[in-house]
Amino acid sequence: MKIHLSVLAAFLVSTQPFAQEPRPGVAQLRDVQGNVLVSRESGLGAGREGLRLLVGVRVITTNKSEATIVYDSGCQVRLKENERFEVEADKPCEVLAAMPQSILSTPAGATAAASAGAAAGFAVTLPALGGAAAALATLRGLRESQPVSPS
Repeated sequence: MKIHLSVLAAFLVSTQPFAQEPRPGVAQLRDVQGNVLVSRESGLGAGREGLRLLVGVRVITTNKSEATIVYDSGCQVRLKENERFEVEADKPCEVLAAMPQSILSTPAGATAAASAGAAAGFAVTLPALGGAAAALATLRGLRESQPVSPS
């Protein structure tokens, strides 16, 4: 029984898809819960379970969302709700695990203080706005009460 070269060549070519290609990225997204966003060259996209992450990519969790970034080295970085993390390499796991940052612009105490300040400002401004509204109503009444001559 002779084996033709064309059959042997076809067999060799068919085994190529089974060869392992290097995986892009240095980590992957795991334990995705809620709305997790991942920055890409074209903007933000949805983060999904098993997504490979490249160096420089940002992962953002929104309200009531969580995710874990699992590096190929085994290091795990947990993101709680409203946090962001930029994927980096060549840093110790302890440093990476401490890198997630809040995406909220102000701490909770500062938000309460700002709300109180806004309420005080509104209380001061409200009488002036009421006076202005009364003045506009008076002017409107005067204008409407004047007779208009036909042309």
